[in-house]
Amino acid sequence: MRTLLILITAVSLSFCQEFLSAPPPGMRTQGGVWPLPQEINYGKETRKIGSKNSRPIQISFDKDFESCDILQFARRTYLAKWLMPYDDSDNNRSNGLNLKVHIKVPCPGESDFPQEDMKEEYFLNIPLVGDAVLEAHEVWGALRGLETFSHLLFTSNDTYWIRTVQVRDFPRFSVRGILLDTSRHYLHPQTIKRQIDIMAQNKMNVFHWHIVDIESFPLVVQKFPKLHTAGAFTSKHIYDPGTVQDIIHYARLRGIRVIPEFDTPGHTGSWKGQAGLLAECTSQTGEKIDSNIIDPTKPENYLFLRDFFKEMAQVFPDKSVHLGGDEVNFFTEACWRQNPEIRKFMKHHGFPDNITALENYYFSKLQKLVKSTEIGKTQILWQEIFDNNIPEEGTIVHIWKGNTAAERAQTLQAVTKAGFKAILSSCWYLNYIAYGADWKEGSNPFYYCDPHDFEGTEEQKKLVLGGIVTMWGEFVDSTNVEARLWPRTSTVAERLWSDKNSTSDADRAWPRLHEHRCRMLARGFRVEPTNGPSFCPIEWALP
Repeated sequence: MRTLLILITAVSLSFCQEFLSAPPPGMRTQGGVWPLPQEINYGKETRKIGSKNSRPIQISFDKDFESCDILQFARRTYLAKWLMPYDDSDNNRSNGLNLKVHIKVPCPGESDFPQEDMKEEYFLNIPLVGDAVLEAHEVWGALRGLETFSHLLFTSNDTYWIRTVQVRDFPRFSVRGILLDTSRHYLHPQTIKRQIDIMAQNKMNVFHWHIVDIESFPLVVQKFPKLHTAGAFTSKHIYDPGTVQDIIHYARLRGIRVIPEFDTPGHTGSWKGQAGLLAECTSQTGEKIDSNIIDPTKPENYLFLRDFFKEMAQVFPDKSVHLGGDEVNFFTEACWRQNPEIRKFMKHHGFPDNITALENYYFSKLQKLVKSTEIGKTQILWQEIFDNNIPEEGTIVHIWKGNTAAERAQTLQAVTKAGFKAILSSCWYLNYIAYGADWKEGSNPFYYCDPHDFEGTEEQKKLVLGGIVTMWGEFVDSTNVEARLWPRTSTVAERLWSDKNSTSDADRAWPRLHEHRCRMLARGFRVEPTNGPSFCPIEWALP
């Protein structure tokens, strides 16, 4: 009994200490920017711009940009919803503050999309009197600057205020993304769009669409309609061509790339609509079992893959495509090694018992096919292509393994030393959750995970493109994906955008993150608490 009492006391003290050390529930900045800009100099005075029952902001563009669909959309969105989310007034007063936006490069056409080389740098000046000025080289930088402008606004005593400031800002990494898995649970298009909205509010720029996997094939491929008719959960659980284009163009207006992933040769059980594509598999007792891997020995399968990727190249305008390539070894024993026809093929080609050589054969043919002038995509593959196989020159290696900082550093060092570009995800599997402020505490405080934390030259560091948060869908659907992602992913957004030395203390960052969470809540997004007891001026409510 005495032992039990001591244990209860120890646990109680632990909880008491946790709550005693937690920040005050209302602790948040006013006009703090998330993610933190590279250079930001606040003025000594804050500018009053209007009452809470008015919308005292105007946004104007140079004459040549008044017809730019991206900027027109941004102006409508910010003025109607995101700049002033704390009231429902339609009174748009013109005597408050005018933001003048200047852009050097002409507006992209409606068929032009953000790519890896997009320029996101911007300059913002908000004086105590006179017009505010936002300058950017490209429209994508103007979008990031508009978001920063919106963060500088706040309300106090029914009055709108804005911080006077000078900002020079640009991203530290060019890839700052989120993976959504729409195979294991179907995500409604509106759910996907909401995540794209929040990505823009956190200056993220890549939607990695893990669109198909073992469980379902929800994508409608026009040349091969049996893929979705045989592979989708139901005829309602699909993304038809119109829906896909709607999502891609929705992302474009927010400066976000859409990179699809088609994971092969493994994880392909849902591709069963293409006859003969999948290898025949048997258990160790000789019974036939379901296949989840492509048969790499059939020439007709490469003709199918060529036509499939040709259509995908037309559907998805980004210059990159993710080819998967992970966990092939899960399926090779039952489906390749125990398949008599495949063993005969291996013997004929001089690698009678070398499964890795057969993997190399498949990846070599696939990568040459996707690299061809007909398709011409930059290829991203999971890290097994580097660990086990022979990737084509120019392959981007997507690192997902490594439970410790040392393991991640070792892989980053090896990949970049070999001259390959890299994307990091292994410390940002945010589908896993832990009780508490997991963004800054515990075994994997992901706010502190940095893609440059490895021994390497400056040239090696330049090969690291950035990182992608993964939200695998085994236990995630439209009911919980938003709250699980945000604002935990906001902390990753800051790591990938902001200067490392200026964002080295999560406790100092918390008041800005709290204000940003409140901002997203006020805009109508379901973002969860991340740091213990707290409150916001406007709490989230069911629509």
